[in-house]
Amino acid sequence: MTGKWEKMHNYLELCAQKNTADFNIGVGLALDAFRRGQRQQFRDIIDGLRLSVSKSLTTNSVTSLQSCHDSILKLHALTEIESVALAGADACKNPEERSSLRESLDRRLDVLGGYISDKQYLLGLRRAAMELTGNFADSDIAAAWLMSARLARRGNFGNQAYQSMLNAAHLKDRSATIEHARLLWKDGYHRKAIQILEGAIAANEFASTAPSSGNPASPTFISTHEKQQNLLAARAHLLLAKWTDRAGQTQSDIIVQRYREAIKLQARWEKAHYYLGKHYNKILDSEKSKPLGKEAQIYLSGEASKLVIDNYLRSLAHGNKYVFQSLPKVLTLWLEHASAVEQPFDPKRGDNEEFQAHTLNQRKKSLDDMHSQLRKYVSRMPAALLFTILPQVVARICHPNPTVYNLLTKIVAKAVNAFPQQGLWTVLAVVKSSSKDRASRGFTCLQKITDMSKKLKTEIAHDIRGMINQGQKFSDELLRLCVAKIENKVSRIHLARNLNFNHKVAPCRLVVPFQAMLTPTLPASHDSEYLKGFRAFPRDTTTIEAILDDAQILNSLQKPRKISIRGSDGKIYNILCKPKDDLRKDQRLMEFNNMINRFLKKDVESSKRRLYIKTYAVTPLNEECGLIEWVDNLRTLRELVTKSLKERGISPNYEEIRKYLTDACSDPSKVSIFTDNLLVMFPPVLHEWFVEMFPETGAWFAARLRYTRSCAVMSMVGYVLGLGDRHGENILFEEGTGGILHVDFNCLFDKGLTFEKPELVPFRLTQNMVDAFGAYGYNGPFRKTCELSLDLLRQNEDALMTILETFLHDPTTDFIGKKRRVHASVPDTPAGVLENTRNKLRGLLPGESVPLSVDGHVDELIIQATDIRNLAAMYIGWCAFF
Repeated sequence: MTGKWEKMHNYLELCAQKNTADFNIGVGLALDAFRRGQRQQFRDIIDGLRLSVSKSLTTNSVTSLQSCHDSILKLHALTEIESVALAGADACKNPEERSSLRESLDRRLDVLGGYISDKQYLLGLRRAAMELTGNFADSDIAAAWLMSARLARRGNFGNQAYQSMLNAAHLKDRSATIEHARLLWKDGYHRKAIQILEGAIAANEFASTAPSSGNPASPTFISTHEKQQNLLAARAHLLLAKWTDRAGQTQSDIIVQRYREAIKLQARWEKAHYYLGKHYNKILDSEKSKPLGKEAQIYLSGEASKLVIDNYLRSLAHGNKYVFQSLPKVLTLWLEHASAVEQPFDPKRGDNEEFQAHTLNQRKKSLDDMHSQLRKYVSRMPAALLFTILPQVVARICHPNPTVYNLLTKIVAKAVNAFPQQGLWTVLAVVKSSSKDRASRGFTCLQKITDMSKKLKTEIAHDIRGMINQGQKFSDELLRLCVAKIENKVSRIHLARNLNFNHKVAPCRLVVPFQAMLTPTLPASHDSEYLKGFRAFPRDTTTIEAILDDAQILNSLQKPRKISIRGSDGKIYNILCKPKDDLRKDQRLMEFNNMINRFLKKDVESSKRRLYIKTYAVTPLNEECGLIEWVDNLRTLRELVTKSLKERGISPNYEEIRKYLTDACSDPSKVSIFTDNLLVMFPPVLHEWFVEMFPETGAWFAARLRYTRSCAVMSMVGYVLGLGDRHGENILFEEGTGGILHVDFNCLFDKGLTFEKPELVPFRLTQNMVDAFGAYGYNGPFRKTCELSLDLLRQNEDALMTILETFLHDPTTDFIGKKRRVHASVPDTPAGVLENTRNKLRGLLPGESVPLSVDGHVDELIIQATDIRNLAAMYIGWCAFF
């Protein structure tokens, strides 16, 4: 909005003569009516626009949030204008009411996530309405300008960001100084950015002053204003600490002091505590990397771990923004230190007995301090946050330290008591463990859950014992179904008649094990007060009403059973019961992918392109059986390619193919056999499936683009994780959208390099995959999406390494596995895996010391994935010729 109201009025009159029906023209008419004091006309126009938009929300347009996004945005805009204009004119002369309104509008804006252009549109309307009322302070309008500046900066719109920042500065908003420094830092002027902040802090620019308003303010508002001024000063100190920390320009003690200054100014600020903890974690990692005997006492005594845990726990007490980075790290450091206390002192660190005894005592003291802090904060922490680490906590339930074990059971009990219908799935898998010790501790957890529920007064807690009994019976019956013997060549069975399945175990009050029903939703606002009243799961969850008797047996070695559950909502949910397969690894990988999806949603460019990884629920029943959410309408890559080839009269002769592959690999000069003899036999045909499935031009283009982008995201994630065995049965296509889904995550951390026929390609990029990308091949959207995805993974290295570290230290799941043969570049320890993964994120290729840029890294990976020599060397079942 430019503020040229008369010019807008003239344009609106011209539009009125042409009878132009447009939403934004209607918004202009409403604002113009309000400017001229015609309140009733303003209300009538707003009501008319709202009715018009509501009528466009037909049954077809509300099938998903995406399909009705534009309409919801318009309704949001109308509410924004109406709230600001009417409240500002009638009742918002009180500064407290203005502040409350701004907070409400900001929370509504947060819901939009990464839609920057939509947020800018709404902020423009907000500023226009505020300006028209005349009752909003300059600080209110400046706050909207600064929000626009931040959004523009994050979206890489530099000129727009500077203009918005200057508008805020013109209105005398002191936050503009911080935003100016941020813009300079982003543009690479690091020294100048630090100087601006240091100068502003030295000049006491952020000192608390009386609120600038002509209206009287209550003592409560003045107190709130002072807190906001303190927060502003704290932000400046924190930013300065972060930048000097990152630039390595000063000593650690000075950096810690700067972080502490931010905390002193705003003690209940989640971000300040988190970044101080992150700095201590940096010190911890530095000490870990030192040779034995060279570590500092802060590391040997466990003090560094304690400081990380203390600050991360404090951050979690004041919000949930960093929960997925901090809570898994707390768990890992705590349990690592508890295990280290029990181990004998390594003589290489010092053979002096007095020194050893002193260090061991310090370690025990650090552990006691950790336990004290954990008890305090676990009791205060919302159960929804604890639920996010429930699988990792349950995995470590057999810890030998009794105090650790008691605390772990307390965490489990609190999380499950809050959400028993979801959480019991995780605990029941421990009860059914083949390990007697784990099963025993699982029963102890159930007893602890029951005991805690008696102290609670919630409706669901009173009946938790009955829910546990139902869950145990249901879980037992599913396990029996998984291991029941099935005759060969049987494709369908009746559960009751053929397998003696007891249908009386249903109804069961556990939720249907689908991802949408097992994943807690955390609030968009990260304030701890807002989290307390937030409902992480819907009140009316879909529980198990019945198991249908008809089941399908899939044609594979383990004969997995596809069963159908009727939910309490009347819908049918299909589940795959998988025997003789430890699904805990798949479950962990889904958690990892879900974290990446959160990053993709927050990132501006990724959100704009709607990048995602398709995930599904994996629910282990014990170490050998489990349930997998069945995703409907999937087709394997192999199925699609062989079907199209068959229609052309082409059938693969594997004996002939094997001969060609052997000849092509026998000598480097014969690699052309792969292209000249083998590839010509199987021309690329995958593009035909897209034409057949999506005959309408727009749908075809959207599906092909979705396929290309989803393929690129998973290629980069798969490369970082060392995911192999991407043959044609492990890549599936969604018939409705064209997106891809990956299954089978047993070959991780470059294990494929240890096969008899080593997998030399970083991901699958064969001729059919490239063929379906379109005319640009891998040099169009695929390459661009790869670059965006890899850059995003690099930006979130710390969070990804934290969650990966948690998984690798899980004693119940062997992520590394036994190698078929030793390979120099394939790590065989958790520390080696973490180092290898970190090197990939930093652009370091094996044997290289200079990191590649994101663009250069992606280019090198594409070259490796399409190298004829690498493809010819793949084992025949991988079908590099498809």
